[in-house]
Amino acid sequence: MTLSANDFGAFFSEVYGYLPFPWQERLLRQVAGADQGAWPKVLDLPTSSGKTAAIDIAVFHLALEADRGSARRAPVRIAFVVDRRLVVDDAFLRAAKLAKALCAPSGPVTARVAERLKGLAGEGPPLIARRLRGGIPRERDWARTPSQPTVLCSTVDQIGSRLLFRGYGVSDSMKPVDAGLIGADCLILLDEAHLAEPFRQTLAWVEMYKGPNWRENERAAPWGVALLTATPGEAPGDFGLNDDDRSNPTLKKRLSASKPARLVDMAKGKASAEGLVEAPDNDADTDEVETGRRTAVIAAQVQAAVQHSYGFGSDHKFPAVGVVVNRVARARAVFEVLRKTLGEEEANLILLIGPARPVDRDELADKELAPIRTGEARTLDKPLILVATQCIESGVDIDLDALITEAAPLDALRQRFGRLNRAGRAITPYAAVIAFKSDLGRNDPIYDSAIKASWERLVKASVKRGGEPTIDFGFNAFADAVAMTPDTLARKDDAPVLLPAHLDLLSQTAPIPAADPEVALYLHGAERQSDSITVVWRADIEPGMQEDENVRRLLTLVPPRSGEAIELPIWAVRRWLSGKGAQGSLADVAGASPEDEERGGVRGGKGRVFRWKGNTEQSRWIRSGELQPGDAIIVPASYGGVDEFGWNPMLHSEQAKDVARKAAEPFVRRSFAVRIAPGLLGETVSAEALADALAGAASQRWKDLRNALQTVALPSDIQAELARFEQAKGKTGRVDPYLDLYGEDEEGRPRGVVFVAPFGIDNEQSQTREEEGVTNSTEDDAAGSTPGYTLTLAEHSRDVEKKAGEFARAAGLSEDHVKDLEVAGFLHDAGKADLRFQAWLNYGDPLGPDLDSPEMILAKSARSLPRAARVASGLPERWRHEALSVRLAPLIGRFADADDPELVLWVLGTHHGYGRPLFPHSDPKDAETRAMPDVLGMPAELPPGSGPQSLAFDWNALDWPSLFVRLKQRYGVWELARMEAILRLADHRASEKRAAEAMS
Repeated sequence: MTLSANDFGAFFSEVYGYLPFPWQERLLRQVAGADQGAWPKVLDLPTSSGKTAAIDIAVFHLALEADRGSARRAPVRIAFVVDRRLVVDDAFLRAAKLAKALCAPSGPVTARVAERLKGLAGEGPPLIARRLRGGIPRERDWARTPSQPTVLCSTVDQIGSRLLFRGYGVSDSMKPVDAGLIGADCLILLDEAHLAEPFRQTLAWVEMYKGPNWRENERAAPWGVALLTATPGEAPGDFGLNDDDRSNPTLKKRLSASKPARLVDMAKGKASAEGLVEAPDNDADTDEVETGRRTAVIAAQVQAAVQHSYGFGSDHKFPAVGVVVNRVARARAVFEVLRKTLGEEEANLILLIGPARPVDRDELADKELAPIRTGEARTLDKPLILVATQCIESGVDIDLDALITEAAPLDALRQRFGRLNRAGRAITPYAAVIAFKSDLGRNDPIYDSAIKASWERLVKASVKRGGEPTIDFGFNAFADAVAMTPDTLARKDDAPVLLPAHLDLLSQTAPIPAADPEVALYLHGAERQSDSITVVWRADIEPGMQEDENVRRLLTLVPPRSGEAIELPIWAVRRWLSGKGAQGSLADVAGASPEDEERGGVRGGKGRVFRWKGNTEQSRWIRSGELQPGDAIIVPASYGGVDEFGWNPMLHSEQAKDVARKAAEPFVRRSFAVRIAPGLLGETVSAEALADALAGAASQRWKDLRNALQTVALPSDIQAELARFEQAKGKTGRVDPYLDLYGEDEEGRPRGVVFVAPFGIDNEQSQTREEEGVTNSTEDDAAGSTPGYTLTLAEHSRDVEKKAGEFARAAGLSEDHVKDLEVAGFLHDAGKADLRFQAWLNYGDPLGPDLDSPEMILAKSARSLPRAARVASGLPERWRHEALSVRLAPLIGRFADADDPELVLWVLGTHHGYGRPLFPHSDPKDAETRAMPDVLGMPAELPPGSGPQSLAFDWNALDWPSLFVRLKQRYGVWELARMEAILRLADHRASEKRAAEAMS
């Protein structure tokens, strides 16, 4: 179906119901006509000018290029990145709306766009929109195929760490997959790029290393970076508004709207609000006294703003007032003061901070912010007071009637005032900027000296109105009145130089080298590196659960989700766990760790936490001093530390709410679990009554256990969840009970149970949710080889061969590389033909495996294998089937079809994420001649030889690490990782398809 750049306006109108701004059409034409489809380096676009439409432009450009195969110039993935802990990600909401419109086109142009994108998506939808909101191992629904058109909305930490092979919260075995998908065939749109200077510099280095001078192979997937900013710095952007844009009626209103703000100088004892005067700051004030004074002044300003703003316009009576402060703790203090002084009857109060659990935050935002979104009709029944941190500066499309803000650098203030009268309504909003002596007298831990320089610039440019200095923050007025020089902008640290040696070390993911570059330096700079970790609270995981293996099994069955997680600086979590609750310097921008950061073990603190790295031995109980950047930790809910508004380290007496069930809801069609254990039952069921019921069940079948549980008064929400098992998928509605995860009480009775529907439940509501589920991971032999259905090695090899070819061709690889990946798909599991591996898969069969029949050589087993099965089979503890696949491949006739045999060997050896560049593999039989079954065309005997785990391995005079170096020189680190990802995702999807067939 034909499509041209001239169709963009009609496409935009069909999706959103109005025409694009002139700059949006102009940018699409420029990108579509550019050499290699390159984007302008810097898009200089003011707040409220519709910057997020860059997503629509990138998607439409991809549709224009979708049928060009290996000549395609538009990337299939678009990553919209912001250096903020977002409260409301309106970029994601826009992307989700676009994806929905393409799934059900409402007009002819949208239908053509959708049809062309489907050519890339294959069995998937034309477009998916996903949020990367925290690093949780094994939660990977965004990366299901290598050519699925995708919009990712995320942060510098999440995208940047993945790009550099160190994905925060991503298991080591999956790090190269993420790097290959973000570092190739991806467009990175860095929003408010002036906030992320170190990452911008790092992206420039990455772009250089992706160039043709750094690889031998001329062909590579399209990749690019575009910076979106309302504050480009001293040099103008490459693309911006012109006269056509400024004369557009909607943009003209927004750009010319007046936003006068009074400058309240508390260092000199100026009036803090109409009728209220505060004493000037005292140098001897304690932090507590200063915080009290700040909150009192801000509260008085809020009351004045509410009185001023009543009755704005004919569409609403009650005003929406924003309060923005520079610290997380200060925002909570202001919120609590306002809640006491105003009360819930007089105003609707909202606290928005970056470190909050998404399921809590999204519910709050959807309910409370909907009435004040730009362009929406106001339906407030009382004044709305929104207290927030810097998280409100980006990604929030709201229209406030009044704004009170602490003094900040000029670029931060402009972002905050972009939320005031955003639509350019015919009102004169109330606004105030408040400066305290501590802001102006010493360097700020977050903003350094920029607050002082900015305040002086504002005062100098101000005019007197009613006896007070006032400055107009309207876009046009402010640009004319105030010069934004580097000293008035938030500090921009430099990233270290990304040297080739650093990139070589970063590309090594299994194992991570001891001399590992600190990724945070490349994301946030040397002076304010923000090493982050992900924190999840669970009420059924207690400090007394000593067995690491049981907790690992529990979390594998009921995995942590990003929706229940908070991403926090590592220093903040260490202080909290060690009993140092004060965290006054924590802000929603990157900042250096406090000098007194706690690095030792816990003494008098909250005890241990569980580090989660997937179902591996790396997942275990640790103390605070053992925390590492990128960790995902599970914290007992009894520790407190979080409430409905987010991070609250001063909350000690109240148990944190467990929101795992709510966070798992989008995934129930693939896996569904219900936990019944102490900590989740409140006061309705005692631990003794629960143990009695479980011990008294007629059998350990799930229905008998469920019936036994009906004798106790389970909470209504758990009863409702148990009823949903009637929708369990699978031939028999399979539900598996697990009674040993929580241990036993003193009388030997189970302390709790987890019920799991391993194939999920039918749930129509969940089909329309944001996520579609998680990848069936094949990272380890147990998970990948015992999925609950039987599949022969020959069948699985053909499945993956076919899927790898489909994926490679759709991803735009050349035909020679398509052939290479098809060969690799056919050979990838050849090592499973090892007779010991077959004995393991057939454990319990009295006749044993029939090795003379190819139809009986298995790739996957339906058996539930006990731990003793592997020992009985004779397989060594450190044994990987893919290492044997590397040895076998050159002896199988199909290998001769490879155009690049070295590439085929490499992706064979790394198709579970190991061997980059060393293998955790050991096999004494490598020194022996051994028999092999008649399958895949392999020889009857395998002669002695060294596998890739050994330096004695020899492929054309290359050992395995040397082969890695050779291939990186040939393809570049990211293109090589992308080809690995194509094979691995083909393996996942082929296995998933067979699982679906097994259920039907």
